[in-house]
Amino acid sequence: MTVKKVMIFSIVGFLVTAIVFGGVFYFAVYKAPEKTVKEVKTFSFPIGELYSNVKDSRKILKTNIVIEMIDEKIQEKLEPNKSKITNNIMEVLRSKDESSLAGEKGQQALRTEVLEAIKQVVDSDKITNVYFVEFIVQ
Repeated sequence: MTVKKVMIFSIVGFLVTAIVFGGVFYFAVYKAPEKTVKEVKTFSFPIGELYSNVKDSRKILKTNIVIEMIDEKIQEKLEPNKSKITNNIMEVLRSKDESSLAGEKGQQALRTEVLEAIKQVVDSDKITNVYFVEFIVQ
């Protein structure tokens, strides 16, 4: 191989490498997809304060529950069924003993059960969460 051929292959190799790395750099920096977080508007429906006996105990559970939803029209379904929802929640609360109410895991499990009790009355995937504004076992 002559020096001329080595120079040509070196220049061609350098140009191909520069184009590949330049393209990768361009698409990585300038064409990165915009990361926009769409803020979801949520609505709340207060159930209110509920008192319940703790199973197999002399203690009482006091809760204040709020339902979160992503569609305001669900409130129109919740309001006339509030007594049924409250009844279902009270059945769940009365079935719990002290150990199942203790700690963060106990409260998270209770939130899930309360959410399912609400969805038994108003079946909607627009109901997203249940919050315990107040949670006292005394």
